[in-house]
Amino acid sequence: MNRTITMNLSGIIFHIEEDAYDILNKYLSTIKGYFKDSEGRDEIMNDIEARIAEMLQEKVSKAKQAVLLSDVEAVISVMGKPEDFAGDTQDSEKKNTSDSSSEENKFSYPNNKRRRVFRDEDNKILGGVCAGVANYFDFDPIWIRGAFAISFFAFGSGFLLYIILWIIIPKAKTTAEKLEMHGEKVDVNNIGKAVNDEFEDFKKRMNEFGDKAKSPETKERIRTTAQKATDFIGDVFHNMIHVFGKIIAFLLVFLGIALMVGLLATIFGRGTISVFNSPTSNIHFSIYEFSSAVLPNGMPIALIIIALILFFGVPLLSLIYAGIRHLFGIKHKNRIVKYTANTLWLVGLGLVLYIGFEIGNDFSEETSVKQKIEITQPTGSVLHLDLKPMPDDDIDLTYNYRHHKKVKLGDWTMMSKDENKFSIGYPIMDIVKSETDSFQLVVVKSANGYDKKEAAWRAKNIEYFITQKDSSILFNSFFDINTVDKLRAQDVKIILKVPVNKVIYLSKRMERIIFDIHNINDAIDNDMVNRRWIMTNSDLECIDCNGLETVNKNKSDNTPTPASTEETKK
Repeated sequence: MNRTITMNLSGIIFHIEEDAYDILNKYLSTIKGYFKDSEGRDEIMNDIEARIAEMLQEKVSKAKQAVLLSDVEAVISVMGKPEDFAGDTQDSEKKNTSDSSSEENKFSYPNNKRRRVFRDEDNKILGGVCAGVANYFDFDPIWIRGAFAISFFAFGSGFLLYIILWIIIPKAKTTAEKLEMHGEKVDVNNIGKAVNDEFEDFKKRMNEFGDKAKSPETKERIRTTAQKATDFIGDVFHNMIHVFGKIIAFLLVFLGIALMVGLLATIFGRGTISVFNSPTSNIHFSIYEFSSAVLPNGMPIALIIIALILFFGVPLLSLIYAGIRHLFGIKHKNRIVKYTANTLWLVGLGLVLYIGFEIGNDFSEETSVKQKIEITQPTGSVLHLDLKPMPDDDIDLTYNYRHHKKVKLGDWTMMSKDENKFSIGYPIMDIVKSETDSFQLVVVKSANGYDKKEAAWRAKNIEYFITQKDSSILFNSFFDINTVDKLRAQDVKIILKVPVNKVIYLSKRMERIIFDIHNINDAIDNDMVNRRWIMTNSDLECIDCNGLETVNKNKSDNTPTPASTEETKK
């Protein structure tokens, strides 16, 4: 009974007798020592170990799973003794001959040559099939290639046969497989020689390539090729930029013409500017109406028309002109056109600044005046607040009025205009606690002017009407401004003062004018309408709170309803 150990050789696990392992390990160490100065030492050893592992695999089976000493000796006899390829002198060979006959038999090996079919990747045109078959039969691969070409064009099956052979014939990867492909004996000597030849051939090719690369002809060829590649890339980018520039020029011309047509149509065609659009109304304000409403008294409308044409029209014409020049490749620059356009635009800029300065002077000061409106105390327990109906009130209004920022000329919306007045909406309403036991109504009117006196005069001229009928108060949706006063940020704020323990009711239409009314329930303006509210010592409190989602969450659900509230409900 012999002792065995486990060995990993070329990625394959073997169970081998201990004596056989010692001999094989010594054999491989000796070979590695002989090739220590070789550049391809690692590749040589990998190929030798792969070949030995392949041969040892043939020695084992299910019945015989361990590698024996005799198996190792047989492999060594095939692979060859190190002295045979190490270049020993004849004296050392004679010394080896004088050894015992058993030692001689131990390292003797037969002339074990065999030829196998592999795809020759070193001499391939496509997959190396023809070169591999030619190596197997030992003749020139050109004949095999010719046969495949004839069968491809004549019979049509050559290509399919080539693909099948490409799939089933393995590629010669290792040095041992390449030796078998050429019918040479796979031993240590031939493996080492083949690997060294490959390294020498590679080194020779690299030296030739280096010499060729250093030659003046190669340098000139490389320089010419690089120059051509650079010119080609430059031409491609130049053409791309040229095409992109044409597209941009066309878009600029189209955009400039469209804007110019719109500007001229607005000015000369009395086009309109939409200043208030909603799902239920579409009120337009022509530029003439806008000018008469904003320009100071005595300033002609023609002045703002000229300013608009010069300030906006000249750049649009310049844009169109530049686009046409680039589109048609006109390189000549007309200085007269350039200087004329710049001069006209500067004139337009000056007119715009002058008009803006004159209008801005009318906004220098802001003043407000208060008007107390007497109201009769309601006969009922609840004071109803409502907004006077407007022509579009029969349509369901789906948009929000709370912000009161419909036009960027102040907190108002242009409702209508005639020869004598503008109708502006909407006023802003706030509800606070009254200092007395009666309802009070204060209207605060504000406006801008050149000075305080002019601003106060404009504020007093604002007309706003409130109507009371029994226990209902109707507020106007708009306030009127005299046309001679111009639009100077006029505004109206209504303050309703409600006594403690008095109840008011806000109609649905009131959401147009109420703004940020403080209440105990923290309800937003939209949620305050269609509900009754009682004035407490702190603020308004909702009576009809069912369904009000914005009730203050910090307020306890168990808080009892005030006695006054219960009485009001009754």
